[in-house]
Amino acid sequence: MTSTRRVTFLLPCVYYTAAMISSEQASQMALYLTQSIVNDPSAVYADTRGHAITLHVAPGEEGRVIGRQGRVINAIRMLVRAADPGQNFSVDLHAPRT
Repeated sequence: MTSTRRVTFLLPCVYYTAAMISSEQASQMALYLTQSIVNDPSAVYADTRGHAITLHVAPGEEGRVIGRQGRVINAIRMLVRAADPGQNFSVDLHAPRT
């Protein structure tokens, strides 16, 4: 008989789930998560148009944000969408080519 354990991860951004969040709050959450991943957080900024959030990173940093097989960017998308499931936020990445 194997036992299973449930593990719960708590993040500061989870507190937004009690009420609807605005596009600006979703953008700030995506920006915070992206800045904590890259080597140069000052070069990261976000553009918001409606429910579309575009993250801009410095050249050479896109690999850190995308992650292996897109796992990191998909995790950022999942957290932003989980903050308010009623709204359909989309998170995209823009990285200039060197």
